[in-house]
Amino acid sequence: MKTTILAAAFCVAASSVPAAGIELGMPIDCVIGETCMVQNYVDAEPGAGAKDFECGPLAYDNHQGTDFRLRNRAEIAKGYAVLATAPGTVVNVIDDQPDHGFALAQDNPFGCGNAVILDHGAGWLSQYCHLGRGTVRVSRGQSVRTGEPLGLVGSSGGTDFPHLHYAIRRFNAVVNPYTGVSPTGCDAPAAKPLWRADTGLEYTPSALVGFGVSRVFPSLDIVKQDHSLLTVPEGERAPFYVWLHLLGVREGDSARLMAFGPDGRPFVSELFDVTEDKTIYLANIGVEPSDMDVARWPPGEYRARVTFYVDGEEALREEVAFDLPVPSPEDVGVGGER
Repeated sequence: MKTTILAAAFCVAASSVPAAGIELGMPIDCVIGETCMVQNYVDAEPGAGAKDFECGPLAYDNHQGTDFRLRNRAEIAKGYAVLATAPGTVVNVIDDQPDHGFALAQDNPFGCGNAVILDHGAGWLSQYCHLGRGTVRVSRGQSVRTGEPLGLVGSSGGTDFPHLHYAIRRFNAVVNPYTGVSPTGCDAPAAKPLWRADTGLEYTPSALVGFGVSRVFPSLDIVKQDHSLLTVPEGERAPFYVWLHLLGVREGDSARLMAFGPDGRPFVSELFDVTEDKTIYLANIGVEPSDMDVARWPPGEYRARVTFYVDGEEALREEVAFDLPVPSPEDVGVGGER
């Protein structure tokens, strides 16, 4: 019933005011590319199938907003504030839906979950979904300023990853804030973006969600749950893993994972070719002492590197350094033999 009220609020308020422009601030208090990134844009294809407005894979069918995701589910506990993108009046609030810990799929009937809708006048309404239960700080009829906190990102409604779903509509028509127009196709003409220039918000075809090394296998469940569970390598004989979590890859892209020894030379290198467009992309390599033709890890500083290529050109490179422990005398063997 409460999802129906949200839809009705859009219809009533959006049909009673004259046209005018709008400028939007950031909808979430995070740093794009560092603590958050866009996983899904507005679906630009009006029919079946989905493409983002640059004809990329960062959308799903009939997605009517922008999903600002956190790196993993554990980030929720840090309390990322949801912010009003423009001055307005609160026309609807939901704050009693449970945080289900991402146990429900995106098509769950609870939909938007805990939410706020703002009326900005001139036919503009903004919607903020998947807030944490009991975190909403505003009430119906309240006036808010640009940047005013509305609540905190949570796990309510139909979601399986931590994010704010933000939508902007004019006269009940979905508007893509990156193009300033309603979606009519991924190659359709665009107008001026609605985002203020100082937000720095622009289309990002791919984003690094996570990368590192781990002594435990980087399963999808662990990567989605908490990157801190991917503990640093330890032990003289134990293998470790180099792992990668990307958003937005296309057919023809590629990613290379590498490991470097204390001498600075690579001893493992594997190239992963992307064979189809994907919103989520994960890859990993297992590394063990035998890759260096030794029985135990030589002590010193090791490095792992990921390089992501688009159209054969390097688009991203990240490295992480870590130490493997010095072997004890008992482990070295007679005469220092390894």
